[in-house]
Amino acid sequence: MAPTLTLTLSTADLSQLRWAVSPAWELLASIRTLVQPASHAIHMPWLSDHRHDPLLTGPRPSAAYDLTAGPTRHLPGFLAPTPLSPLTALDDELDEVLRTPAHVVRRDLGEAFGDDLPVGLVPMVRAPRREMETVVADLFQYWQRTLAPTWPRIRALLESDIHYRARSLTERGPAAMFADIHPDLTFDQATGTLRIARRRAAGLLDPHRSLEGRGLVLVPSAFAWPKLYVKTSAPWIPVIRYPVRGIGTLWESSAADSADLAPALGATRARLLDLLETPAATLELANRTGLAPGGVSTHLHKLAQAGLIAPHRTGRIVLYARTARGEALYR
Repeated sequence: MAPTLTLTLSTADLSQLRWAVSPAWELLASIRTLVQPASHAIHMPWLSDHRHDPLLTGPRPSAAYDLTAGPTRHLPGFLAPTPLSPLTALDDELDEVLRTPAHVVRRDLGEAFGDDLPVGLVPMVRAPRREMETVVADLFQYWQRTLAPTWPRIRALLESDIHYRARSLTERGPAAMFADIHPDLTFDQATGTLRIARRRAAGLLDPHRSLEGRGLVLVPSAFAWPKLYVKTSAPWIPVIRYPVRGIGTLWESSAADSADLAPALGATRARLLDLLETPAATLELANRTGLAPGGVSTHLHKLAQAGLIAPHRTGRIVLYARTARGEALYR
């Protein structure tokens, strides 16, 4: 049985606890899902549409394929920098990948592949920056083919999870919040120790690690299911990627639409609830519906009172998103 990984979180680490969305991680994890479909039956509708994607079935393996599908231990860390915001964009993450220092690329390749580096990645060891441009271009094209069309739907699920977890932390505390994220997570608040069961420590790294005030980022993921993924190595902020809440509903067809809900909610509120498949601000909803912002605000307030949506402040912007009760109307 794999040893338990323990992370020591100081008060400073807990004060810097945050959630983020990572399009780049979903891209990478989705490739692994396509390579190992038997372990990810929950994504079967999506797998059926993209199992013959050129990244996997091209005439010869690309460096992008070797990097993402080939490692038997773990993905090279530089491919998935720790995101810092629920609004993280794919372009920003891929730009950060391009800026990875050469020594970090070589270190991460060694940790991921050991002595089994694919021949196609040898040029990357020699000239990391030049080869990375081709890899990033190939990954972006893969994204456009496979994930871009459904990203609003995936992102809405991820952001809904973040809203739920943040409320859980506030209302129930970190121990209950961590336990609710995944059964392998246990947090001892008295000692500040986060235990991650059945987690094999990568390489020769010590399974007992202190975050040393660097904080911790929690990233809900659609394609991580059913596993947890942990990265604590420098230069990135420590991150735990976990299966998003409600993953079983991701590929389901909606059983209701605004017309179905109109008799109960009224046509305008049903339309707003339908548009909030993706979190949005009052002004955006006003522009999309042609209603006055004041009228939209009133309807949103009523939907929030009914527990169907909840506001979430991101900087100066307040985004509204469906709650679990609101999502249940579409199952």
